[in-house]
Amino acid sequence: MDEEQIWELILKADERLKYAGGGRAELRREQAAGFLLEALQNAEAGGHEKLADQARTRLADLDRGQSDG
Repeated sequence: MDEEQIWELILKADERLKYAGGGRAELRREQAAGFLLEALQNAEAGGHEKLADQARTRLADLDRGQSDG
């Protein structure tokens, strides 16, 4: 997977979280986590460390958000 495709996964995760209100919040968080994990795996496999860092940061933020709520 190239850098652009990985970045698209990260953006998809962001979009899921942006619209995570109402009764679908948990589902949207799960979807976002899935996109971020896929992005992280592909970034690491392809040696795209900056994108891997982006995915890790967003996953950590997502984890913090769940524990805060």
